Amino acid sequence: MAGLGWIGLYALQANNQRMEKIVREHNVKIALVLDLRSINRERALTVHKMILADDPFERDDLMLGFRELASSYIRQRDKLLALPFMPEEQKAFQAAQEKIRESTRLMEAVVALALEGRDEEAETILTSQAIPAQNLVQADFATFLAYQNRSSEAAVRHAREAYQRAYWVSGLLGGAALILGLIVSAGVIRRTAKVERALAREKERAEVTLHSIGEAVITTDESGRIDHLNEMAERLTGWTNAEAAGLNVEAVYRVVDENNPAQMLNLAAYCLSGVNEPCPESSLLISRGGLQFTIEQTVSPIREPDGAVIGMVVVFRDVTTERSLAHELAWQASHDALTSLVNRHEFERRLQELVESAQSSRISHALLYIDLDQFKLVNDTCGHVAGDELLRQLSTLLSAKIRTVDTLARLGGDEFGLLLPGCGIEQAQVIAEKLREEISEFRFMWEAKTFAVGASIGLVEITQETGGIANLLSAADTACYMAKDRGRNRVCVHRAQDAEVRRLHGEAEWVSRITRAFEENRFQLYYQKIIPLHPDRHPEYREILLRLIDEAGQLVPPMAFIPAAERYGLMPSIDRWVVRTLFAWMKAHHRHQLAENIRYSINLSGQSLGDDAFTDFVEDQFHLSGVLPGRICFEVTETAAISNLAHAMRMMSKLQAMGCGFSLDDFGSGMSSFAYLKNLPVDSIKVDGAFVRDMLTDPIDCAMVEAIIRIGHVMGLKTIAEYVESEAIMQRLAELDVDYVQGFGMHRPEPLIKPV
Repeated sequence: MAGLGWIGLYALQANNQRMEKIVREHNVKIALVLDLRSINRERALTVHKMILADDPFERDDLMLGFRELASSYIRQRDKLLALPFMPEEQKAFQAAQEKIRESTRLMEAVVALALEGRDEEAETILTSQAIPAQNLVQADFATFLAYQNRSSEAAVRHAREAYQRAYWVSGLLGGAALILGLIVSAGVIRRTAKVERALAREKERAEVTLHSIGEAVITTDESGRIDHLNEMAERLTGWTNAEAAGLNVEAVYRVVDENNPAQMLNLAAYCLSGVNEPCPESSLLISRGGLQFTIEQTVSPIREPDGAVIGMVVVFRDVTTERSLAHELAWQASHDALTSLVNRHEFERRLQELVESAQSSRISHALLYIDLDQFKLVNDTCGHVAGDELLRQLSTLLSAKIRTVDTLARLGGDEFGLLLPGCGIEQAQVIAEKLREEISEFRFMWEAKTFAVGASIGLVEITQETGGIANLLSAADTACYMAKDRGRNRVCVHRAQDAEVRRLHGEAEWVSRITRAFEENRFQLYYQKIIPLHPDRHPEYREILLRLIDEAGQLVPPMAFIPAAERYGLMPSIDRWVVRTLFAWMKAHHRHQLAENIRYSINLSGQSLGDDAFTDFVEDQFHLSGVLPGRICFEVTETAAISNLAHAMRMMSKLQAMGCGFSLDDFGSGMSSFAYLKNLPVDSIKVDGAFVRDMLTDPIDCAMVEAIIRIGHVMGLKTIAEYVESEAIMQRLAELDVDYVQGFGMHRPEPLIKPV
């Protein structure tokens, strides 16, 4: 009888020890998982603070904190892995670990961008990728906690069943050993009550945890009837825990495919049947009140140790705001903020699609490159606010005149691009001409001022033979330039066989050659003497000339590459190089310069005349080199000065105030030369060489030269005759009392390689 009592006590003791072990393990697991969730959240907050921090030292401190959190995570993870796992627990934790690795990789990328100061890119990756990846990890941890809750309930049930079995065993044994049985029963009752209280506390702790986490959690039994909703699940579904208890999960948790709202998603049935059905990326939760939330969800079965499904846990979170932000960021990345048109990046992507379409089929498309005429006038007259409003109005106008399948984009500044899918070249010409007419007839009103604008349009056909998008854009730009070159406000079609197209392509090739010449230091300065006919009254000048040494070591004259440099905006860089190089040379030969009393004349392009920053650059070079401004004269062509009159007068006046001289080159070539001469602050004029060259044989040319010299002297200006190729021309010019002569007959250009 005592042996039977001992066997009963042993069984009860073993059951109690097993229950205590389960309670301890559950406590430790929940504590460790909560720590991991907290560390995971703290890491994201630390990364976000790094992006917002302006102080680099603060960023370094935050980075160290980020690394320490990673170490803490590894320590807690290793403690958790040391505990025994049920198969379902192992599966949930492994799923979390896989997502953690992706989340960690994204967080590290965000940290690297933040440390480099690339905050905007870091913020984009953090909000669009890293935080969603982290939320998936948090959801897996929530699944793990929910499983612990269900396991606690199962343990309570098993404990009660064990208690009942032990009670009856004790009763049977009590008939043989009443006193011993009473003692054993009392001990069993006390120990069982203790275990039940511990399990109840564990269950309460799990429920509190489920209520406190940020994700919504729903747990069910094996039939799909709801056991529990946490607070977030109540908020999103519109059902309270008490109302939902016992209802089928599909009645409370109504989810549809976001891309197909008519299709209800019944993931619960798949989960409870043991089928692993993946959750769609885009799901909509329809609440009890009809509200819709974009959600991310995971559905996992809860299993007994033997693998039997005893319920399931659904973890989901509201990502409506995040999805909206992601859509907004995607739109901003592909559209122009000012006009709401497609931007250049998206335009090129769609152009690439048309290129691939043309290459794989015989369908042709069209590309239009639209450059506004007179836009600069609006900007300069009324300011950039008016210019922006003009661009918006024209964008609206053009958008209303094209098909929905067409793509209108703002490529930058006042340049637009238009893609016409499935449109042949003849029809595209008709469309381009209609758009040009619409723009030409449009009148822009701003503060009682009315402006008419035009458009130069380049048109290119996209066929199987047109090549890549770089070639197409270059061809469209070339055609647009041809339209401007022919008088603006017209449409030009790019045809590879056109002589003008070949010329413009040749200029485009010069761009890379000029760039390489800069990189390889293959530009050289030459000079040509400007000789005074009265040396006792006037100092000698030397005009600085630019030469390029090509790849074969041959000398390239300026007219071979200057047009290309002007066309593609390289002249300001060339002008700066000339000024910087000449001033450095003059500084190195300072003593010789003082003895010779020679002055130097530098040619300025029209682009530099229109660049206010060029004046500051020249002033800086004077300070750095110590060159006296009085030893420098700048030559500007009559055409460049007149086309940039306001900028030219401002720059010339400022440099003259410093002591520099100015000479008006090619004077007499324009129709209004004498009218503009009174307004330009110049010290000398250069008679256009076209008149000087034939003045001995053409009386009209001779009369023009004489008139220019006389008017120049009346205005107190020095006069210079260029293209003086013979002694006879020089003698005739001396009779007309010209001040200076210049030309191959007087002095051939030579390199500026030694004191001259």
